[in-house]
Amino acid sequence: MRATRILRQDRELLASIPWGLVVVDEAQNIKNPAAQQTQAVKALTARARLALTGTPVENHLRDLWSIFDFVLPGLLGGPTRFARAFSTPIRSGSALALARLRRRVQPFLLRRTKKDPEIAADLPDKQEQIVDCRLASEQVALYHAMTEAALSGLIDKNGMERKAHVLKALLHL
Repeated sequence: MRATRILRQDRELLASIPWGLVVVDEAQNIKNPAAQQTQAVKALTARARLALTGTPVENHLRDLWSIFDFVLPGLLGGPTRFARAFSTPIRSGSALALARLRRRVQPFLLRRTKKDPEIAADLPDKQEQIVDCRLASEQVALYHAMTEAALSGLIDKNGMERKAHVLKALLHL
C-alpha cells in the first residue's frame, strides 16, 4: 500500500531510473490498465519484470492482459487487438481462441488455475461457517421501510443516477 503511494507520488523520478529488475507482488493490483498505480508501474523501465499473484485472473481477461502488458509488453498485443483476438471470441465460446491464449501465456506462468490437480492438492479445504442472525422486529420494520423507499425512488431515475440511488440505499442499510 505504502509502496504504491510512493510510486504514484514519485513516478517521474522512479521512471527515470533504469532498473535491473522490477517485481510486482500482489500483481492483481495492476489489473486495471487505467488505474494510476498501474500506469506508474508500467512507466518503470527495467531489463526484467516479474509479477507475482495468488489471485486467479480467470474472471476478466482484461486483468490477464494488463498484468502481461507489464511483464512482457506486446506479447498479447494492445487492448484492442487483444479484445479482437481473444476476449471477444472467448466470451462467445471460442475454444480455439482460448487454446491460442493458453499456448501464448503458459510458458510464463508458474501456476495456472485452482482447477489444476497439482495446484488443488496444495490448497486447504474450503471452510465455511454459516451463522443465522435473525433481525429484531424493529429491524425488520426499518428494513422494509428502507427497501420500499429505495424501490419507489428508482421509478424516475436512469443510468448513473439510478446506480447512485441504489448505492446510497445499500449504504443506509
